[in-house]
Formats: sequence, C-alpha cells, structure tokens
Amino acid sequence: MRRLCVSLAAAAACFAIPLPADASGDFGCSPSWRLNHANLTGCDDMAMLGPGNDTRTNLTMLLFDRRGSLPRPGEGAPPQPLGALFDWRTLSGWLAVRPDNSDSDYSSGEGSRCRSNGSGAEAFEAAVNAARLPGGEGAALIAARKSLNPDCAKPGASVSAALDGQVKSPAGKAFATYLAGAQAFYDGDFDAAGTRFASLGGARDGWLRETARYMAARVEVNRIQVGLFDEYGIPKDFKTVDQKVVAAADAGLRAYLKDYPNGLYAGSARGLLRRVYWFGSKRDLLAQQYVALFAQPAAVRGFNDVDLAEEMDTKLLPDLTIGDTRDPTLLAVLDLKRMRMADDEVSAGCCTDPITLAEINGQRAAFAGNQALFDYLVAAHQYYIGKKPAEVLKLIPDAARQSSFNEVQFSRQMLRGMALEAVGDRNARGFWLEMLPGAKLDAQHSALELALAWHDERTGGLARVFAPDSPVDDAMLRGILLTNVADAGLLRKQATGAKAAHERQLALFTLLYKELSRGAYRDFGTDLALVPAGAASDTNFYDLLGSEALPLGLFLRPTQPTDIDCPTLRRTAADLAAAPGSPHARLCLADFFRANGFDQFVLDSQPPKQDLGGTKTLFAGPVYSRLEVYKSIAADAKAPADDKAYALFRAVNCYAPSGNNSCGGTDVDKAVRKAWFARLKSDYPKSRWARELRYYW
Repeated sequence: MRRLCVSLAAAAACFAIPLPADASGDFGCSPSWRLNHANLTGCDDMAMLGPGNDTRTNLTMLLFDRRGSLPRPGEGAPPQPLGALFDWRTLSGWLAVRPDNSDSDYSSGEGSRCRSNGSGAEAFEAAVNAARLPGGEGAALIAARKSLNPDCAKPGASVSAALDGQVKSPAGKAFATYLAGAQAFYDGDFDAAGTRFASLGGARDGWLRETARYMAARVEVNRIQVGLFDEYGIPKDFKTVDQKVVAAADAGLRAYLKDYPNGLYAGSARGLLRRVYWFGSKRDLLAQQYVALFAQPAAVRGFNDVDLAEEMDTKLLPDLTIGDTRDPTLLAVLDLKRMRMADDEVSAGCCTDPITLAEINGQRAAFAGNQALFDYLVAAHQYYIGKKPAEVLKLIPDAARQSSFNEVQFSRQMLRGMALEAVGDRNARGFWLEMLPGAKLDAQHSALELALAWHDERTGGLARVFAPDSPVDDAMLRGILLTNVADAGLLRKQATGAKAAHERQLALFTLLYKELSRGAYRDFGTDLALVPAGAASDTNFYDLLGSEALPLGLFLRPTQPTDIDCPTLRRTAADLAAAPGSPHARLCLADFFRANGFDQFVLDSQPPKQDLGGTKTLFAGPVYSRLEVYKSIAADAKAPADDKAYALFRAVNCYAPSGNNSCGGTDVDKAVRKAWFARLKSDYPKSRWARELRYYW
C-alpha cells in the first residue's frame, strides 16, 4: 500500500492529477518504520524537520520555535500520545484549539456570501436599538431586516417595499440605505450594493460608518469571485481574474484596516485581504501577510497554527518560490520540500525540482540570526541529496545532552544521529541514549525509541529492546520486532514475561504460528500449554499489532474445519513431530491454514530492508506454502491415492477463481495446472475430488 501511495503521488505530480495541494500529503498509506524519510507518503511525519514531512507539519513545528513555545495537545485532543510516526490529520487533531474570536473562515473559504446573514441581522438589530430612533422606525427596520432571508441564488423581496415609508428620520433613512445595500449584496447586484455602502461614509452612526466601509470592500471581494469557482468550490484559472477589481478590493480592505485596525471586522478583513492576494496571484504580498501572523499567538491572530498551516497549504505554498520571500521559516519549508526524493533517487523531471546546495547557500543572508536552522538545511541537503553523512557530522556538533529540545535543536541532533548510523559509528547507540532525557515531547521520545530499536535490530542487540530496563516502551515498535525478527527463545520469553498483556498474546500467537508453519512441531506441542484457559478463538488476527485480543484459542479447538478426516491440531502436530513427511498429516495442517485464512499471512512476510523489522528473521525454518505442500505430495510415489487426489484438487484450487496463486510458493503456468487437472481426472476418476473439480483456471 505504501508503494502504491508513492506511485499515485508521483503520477499526480507528473500528469497534473489534482490533489488537495502538492505541498502536503492527504492520501492514505501505512507508515514506514524508519528514520530516513526522503519522500512524502502522507503518514511518515516525525517530530524532526524533514523532506518526508507534510509541509504543514514542518511549518507548524517552525512556528512553535519562532514563538519559543513547545506544542501542547489541544482541547478534545486524542488521549494517546503522538507516536514516532504520524500523519497531518493526527497531528492537527492533537493540536487544534480554535480561539473564541476565530474569524479565519473568510480567508479559508468565503463560501456563500449569505452565510453572514444571521450574524449580520443580529448586529443590525443591536445597532438599531442603540440608535434609539423615533417612533416605530426601529421596530420597522428590525422587522424588515428579519424578513431578509436571502439564498444568494435569486433576488429576494424588496426591503424598501417592506418599510413602505415607515422610516422618515435622517438616522433611520441611513439604516434603510444600509438595508438596501445588504439586500443588493446578497442578491448579487454588486454595483448597487457598492453605491449604497459608499454613500454611508459620512453617516453619523458609528456602527453604520464602520460596517458600510467593511461591506464596500467585501463587495469587491465577491465581485472577483463571480464565475471563479466551479460547482464543487474548486477554483478555476486565476489568470482570468480582473486585476482592476483586485486592486479595488485591496484598496478597500486596506483603507478599512487603516481606519479601524482593531475594528469589529479587522480579523475577517485581514483574512479577506489574504484571499484577494490569492485571487490576484500576488504571492509576495500574500507571503508578507502570513509572515506578519507568524509571531502572533493564536488568541491574537484569531486562529490557531493548524488553521494557519491549512490555509497556507491551499493558498501560498503550492506556488511559492524562493524568489517570493526572504522569510527564513518559509524558505526552510520550501527548501525541505525540494529535497524530496522518489524511490531514493532525485526525480527532476517528475516529482520535484530538487534544490541545489548553491541555492541554499544563496539564502544565507535571509537566515541572519537563525544560523542553527540554516546549518540544519545545509546538513539535510548533504544527507538526503548529497548522500554525505560525514559532512553532516562536521556541520552539526554533538549537543545530545540537553535538558530539553526545541524543534530545530531536536531535528539537528536527530540528523546527526542518523549520520552516525550511516557511517557505522560505534557510538551511535550511546548518542541516542544521551538524547532521551531531553526529549520532553512524546513524539520526540518515540522517535528516539524508534532510533534505538532500529539500531539494536541491526547490531545483534535485539534482546536489549526487550530487557527489563529497555527505554523502548512503544508497543508498536516492540510488536514489529517480535512478529518479524524474534527467534523462538525471545518469543517464548515475552509470551510469559512481558509486562503488557497484548505483548504476551502477540508473542505467543507469533510463536505458535511460526512453530507450526516452520516445522517445529514438537515445540508447538509443548508451547500449547502457554495458551490460557478460555482463550478466545474467534477474535481478529488480521491486525495483530492493533487488535486488543488475539485468537489464541483457535490452536486448541477440539475440532478443526476441514474437508478431509483430520484429528485435532494438537494431534496433527504430534503426528508431524513423529513423522514430518506424513502426507495426510501435512494435508491436515494445510487445511488448518486454509480454513483460518493464513495463506500468505502477515507473519510470512517482512518489511523493506530499511524499515524496522526488515532484517533477516531469526526464527529458523522456511516460510510456509500450501502450494508447495500439495506439489510435493502429488510428486510423492509413496503417498496414498486419496491424499494425492486431494493434493491435486487443492493445488488447482490455489488458482481459483482468478487464475492467481493464493497459496504462496512458486507459481506455475496454466499448462501445469491443466496437467494436474487431467491427472486427477484420469488417475483418480472415482474420487470425490475428481468429480467436484470442473476447471483448472
């Protein structure tokens, strides 16, 4: 699935298949449990800055550093900590807290202009009541405003007719003019709306003056949007945007913000200004707006870092170039994005425009006062693009022993540790251990656990991961090593001695399965005693690492689902221990694997070599294949006729009905299957299996 996702992302980049934004990853995949993530997969984000991270993740981490604060889980965040690897959706859900004064929606998506009708009606009523108009003018105006229920698809009933001469005072007429402007705005008559709002520039009422100024600018923003989005809200080509209207909207919003910097609509006006720059393809001005927001806490700017990153990912980052900004945060995000690789090779013609070291060095002046980040970018280029880990060690001094790490500090030391691993430094493990006390964030600590587990797996130190004093507590990391690498002795030890109940179950399930499938039948019979009484036999084992309980009881079932006469699994294993070549016992074991869905099971494959669990398994014996069992029995001159007939029947059925082998082992072509079919029909014509088999697929 991971490779499929990479291929989809590459195809999208090459053939302009629209994804949410090419700056980030929103497509599904599964994590690659390694430290070196040179390509975007969408689910391999880490607590260190890197090209494999979603750009929103890199941006968010840099924002924390810029304000000198560490990330904290927000309200309603998931109770579990972030792991070593995560995706943007998980991180954003963990962080997101929307401030009470949030008004960023006007920049993230105007949507229907009618959406402001409700809040506008409430504000209008409050302003009219505060104005204390004579007679029944106030009540008439409020009633007229409430009758305005626009759908922004067709003109509504005239509010002027609804008032019908009930408003005569100058102050009341000003409010009536505003109402007419509001109706024209919702009806899409932007010329009339603009004229009426502009006429209120000298209104005596403060609310009217300010709101009309804001609405006059909003009219121009909506004028830009006419015909700019398709029916699904996806923007069309911005080259068609009238730059004169962009200039008018820009001027109107700036004028409002100049006169009302802390006004009622200042937040939404700033959001709309960013939207106007997006429409107008003014990346440099748009970048300046975002940079101004970077240093502000969420409560001041009106929206959190997650919303800011999401907005920038849509409106700025996909097209931003290093020529559009001199801000170090934006440059760092762009540089890391352009270090992305495809299948460990730079794909200049397709997926990235790889940045050169000369380009990064040309940005040195922009990083004045932020030398640590600049040096990290140079070192990252040397590591990911240059493949020169020794240069990383020269650029990033050892600073592992810190009381805490901000994001850049942690990224620098993680990259140094990765370089130590790459050059085979014998002190790499000690370096990771020295970093642990300062890794105060869960995601940082988990990343170091991954580093230690990965190192120990590759240096003959697997037992250290499972030692009582091991710093590797992450259940996922431990589970990956148990299911993919551990030998029988370690599995047996964890099956009885692991602190976590799930780890004990996982170790025992893996041990019993591999003993059966690798031919350790005598050990299987002994280790069955470790299965607790009353163990379930019908729970999920398709997600071994994530399931709360594993079906250990299926190894103890008093009867087994089978198409031939077979004893219990315990007895079958005992028969095989006594006579490993017994055709009938081997067929019974094969039926156990078939009936329980164990063909090409996850415990029979391993991750890629560079991933955790990707080294050669320490569990003795070859991977099990039903097809190979059937082949050998069919070729065994001493095998009973009934067993040979069933073996041929099952061998052919390994390819039913798709023509693809579902039983593992070495594939055969259709001619071989045809020969099996013919042999079954000719040599064993009276057998049940010859009568049942009709195709050879």
